[in-house]
Amino acid sequence: MAIVKKNLVTTGLSGKLGKDLVFRQNGGQTILSSAPRRSGESTSGQIAQQDRFKKATQFAKVQMKIPDVKEEYKQVAKEKGFPSAYNMAVADYFHSPEIGDLNVSNYHGEVGDKLEIIAFDNFKVEHVEIEIYHNDGSLVEKGLASKNGSDSEWEYAATVANTEYTGDKIVVKAFDYPGNETDKEFVLG
Repeated sequence: MAIVKKNLVTTGLSGKLGKDLVFRQNGGQTILSSAPRRSGESTSGQIAQQDRFKKATQFAKVQMKIPDVKEEYKQVAKEKGFPSAYNMAVADYFHSPEIGDLNVSNYHGEVGDKLEIIAFDNFKVEHVEIEIYHNDGSLVEKGLASKNGSDSEWEYAATVANTEYTGDKIVVKAFDYPGNETDKEFVLG
């Protein structure tokens, strides 16, 4: 791959030249590379990846038709060095949210006790769900956390009294705009 700088003849070119060379544009630069070669039948993994990429581009096209969402993607793309809002939306489709930490120090099994969650994404987390289970597997409660400050800080207020919470399991689920889900379990000590 070569990057062409300040060449009046090749600046702005894109497309195939003969059978061996391909010019493309990326971030205002002209990039020259060898043409891709097909090596027989696609594997099942390649077909699955092609299907995921097709869905990612469909997702991005829909997002670009929503002016407010397109503007948000454009802003984040600029901050993160992506060439466009569209590219940022495609990347968002492939990236699941992450759950960083759960602070349970203010949870004592009483209604209103707070759980603090750190959840983040390459674009943004759409919502966070909390489920609390007794150690026998029965559900104590579940609900949605709310944003608490920055885009990555979330808070959940308990709605059910739970006096026997030692050994209970908390399941945190973070979802992003394309619908990717990440789950993380924590056991109360």
